[in-house]
Amino acid sequence: MSRKHLAALAAIGLALTAVSGCSRTEKYPPREMGGALTVGMLTEPAYLNPLRLSFTAPTAIHEKLFLRLHRFDERMNIVPELAVSWKFSEDFKELTYTLRKGVKWSDGRPVTAEDVKFTYDLMYDSRVSYSRLGALQFVEKVEVAGPLSVKFKFIRVYSDELFDTGIFVLPRHALEGADGLARFEEQPVTNGPFRFAEWSRGDRLVLSANPDFYKGPPAFEQAVFRFFTAETELAEAVRRGEVDFTEDLSPQSIAQLQGEASVKFIDNPGRSYTYIGWNTRAGLFAEPRMRQAMALAVDPAELIDKVLMGKGKLVSGPFLPTSWAYDPDLKPQAADPMKARALLAELGWTERGRDGYLARGRTPLQFDLLLVQGQAVQEAAARLIQQQMREIGVKVNLVTLDPRQFLLRVRQQGKYDAILLSWKNDFKVDPTAVWHSDANKGKFNLMGYVNPAVDSLIDQGLGMLSRRKARDLWISFQRLIVAERPTTYLFVPDVLTVAYRGLKGPEIDPRGAIAALDEWSIPQAERRGAMVAAVTPAPAPTPVTTAPPQPSAASPAPATAVRTEPARPAPTAARTAPATLPRPAADDIQNLLAAETKPAAAPVPTPAPAVPEPAPVDEVPPTEPEVIKLPAAAYPEMARKAGVTGRVYVKVLIAADGSVKSAEVSRGIGGGCDEAALDAARKATFKPGTVGGKPADRPITIPFTFR
Repeated sequence: MSRKHLAALAAIGLALTAVSGCSRTEKYPPREMGGALTVGMLTEPAYLNPLRLSFTAPTAIHEKLFLRLHRFDERMNIVPELAVSWKFSEDFKELTYTLRKGVKWSDGRPVTAEDVKFTYDLMYDSRVSYSRLGALQFVEKVEVAGPLSVKFKFIRVYSDELFDTGIFVLPRHALEGADGLARFEEQPVTNGPFRFAEWSRGDRLVLSANPDFYKGPPAFEQAVFRFFTAETELAEAVRRGEVDFTEDLSPQSIAQLQGEASVKFIDNPGRSYTYIGWNTRAGLFAEPRMRQAMALAVDPAELIDKVLMGKGKLVSGPFLPTSWAYDPDLKPQAADPMKARALLAELGWTERGRDGYLARGRTPLQFDLLLVQGQAVQEAAARLIQQQMREIGVKVNLVTLDPRQFLLRVRQQGKYDAILLSWKNDFKVDPTAVWHSDANKGKFNLMGYVNPAVDSLIDQGLGMLSRRKARDLWISFQRLIVAERPTTYLFVPDVLTVAYRGLKGPEIDPRGAIAALDEWSIPQAERRGAMVAAVTPAPAPTPVTTAPPQPSAASPAPATAVRTEPARPAPTAARTAPATLPRPAADDIQNLLAAETKPAAAPVPTPAPAVPEPAPVDEVPPTEPEVIKLPAAAYPEMARKAGVTGRVYVKVLIAADGSVKSAEVSRGIGGGCDEAALDAARKATFKPGTVGGKPADRPITIPFTFR
């Protein structure tokens, strides 16, 4: 690595270490203690173990129960939490955290460095199926360096080392053993500002203040999370004063609460964008000019006005304005139906049938737009898009699918023209999973988009130590994506919050609606009698039937119907959800996609209907392929001079005859080393693995070390 690169990373490391080295005692500011806070939610966490969270699941509840090594403050600076300080080695290949003294688990046991290492190892346990393993791809191992000292070692130097290692920490003593994980879900041992009190699934989760928290106990004696099956129920609970805080109401529901004097309304920029993704592999939209014509036909401003009631922002590309890598000169696509029709005419779509739709010869211009069932805002947007497309002579068939059916159509079968989805951006800048054409890297590349220039920009951007230089690459990346239009960007919905006027504390910030919950309070004189009812657990409700999604009264509804393909049956219920904006689907597409990237895991109980039983396992245990001869991987001279070192892991599929059927890099280091490792793996000879005692196609992963 050059001195220039080391100097750049040193500046980052020194700045971050300076932040961590603050010696002042962290305590909550004075405020009136007591009472309870009730938060209303339309979605309920599946697990309280933060390692079992899905890719996009809200972490706010978990951050009140568990500490990370460090956290973001309200200005999005990295500040100490469980770790009181950290230090990089001179070559930035190691990062050592020093833990805060005196932090205890809720059962009285001390938090130690052994807990950190155990948590890291648990992330690779197939029973956990940790969805964010990609963030740790460059961590070689974690070592205990002392009772309160833990060291992360990296296989390569990169700028997000500190960002990626700020993990939640779990108690080793509570999770060890065959039944540790299951027991932990029922009675988690925690170390955050709140402790677990009780959980009535389908109704409420109650947390109690941690009297031993290092900052002192939070003001509220209890934080109660109530779970509702429909917006009307939640809105009515807000109206009755039974809910103090929520961000799960639509613009339509909030408009109906505007006259309530007891609540205040807060709008903040969102972090999820809604878009149309075009199938670039084949069919109508393999042609970039077709994608451009479709983009010109859609009017996102009208969508924001009519679907979001003005509560949203236009979006110009894959990065949002909240990101440091955002390109402010990239403007949203403006609707231009006349230009769209001209482009279609150039492509031969000139004839009009009796129904008013364009055609080319005998082929009508139409396509299917796939949606995920249960997403009310997306369904309303789709109906308006359908109407906008009709105006230029394009017929859009709306198809709603169960999330798993949606994924089957898009990922495995490729039987789709276009999809309408929302995507949540992380604070980290890493578009690899969505945009890289390497199947091993672009796990979520639903559009099948392939552009070697984009791949190169992503690989270079992630390896940059200077944000200034990386930003130049990310700007080029954004402009390439927008130029080829594999997606049509629509809008970023605002985060709409309704809060009780008596609630005091920090304002909502970019971290999320309830990030500062432990710093809030309600003065005794302003507490409501409903608080008593809010913290009294109700009997556990029976499972709720999920009704087919219905558009809201304010949603545009053209005459053309939405075709709903059969979904899996839902359990019967004693309580019926009101027929208005429905509860979001339990299976989020982004979460399901993340699940595909996890290692094979033991089945996790979910409320979903049973899937077909697996085929019987052969009595003879399978065997792995064996390496007979493995040539050394040539160390690229460029990588050697640049100081690129580490291990490249190559996953090889060995055929039944011992030949190499396929090979792909499962974890790389760049600099030409990945290609060298692939070349060596393909030239190796193997003894095939077996299934049922007979030779069969079997995978094997081979590490190649470059030093």
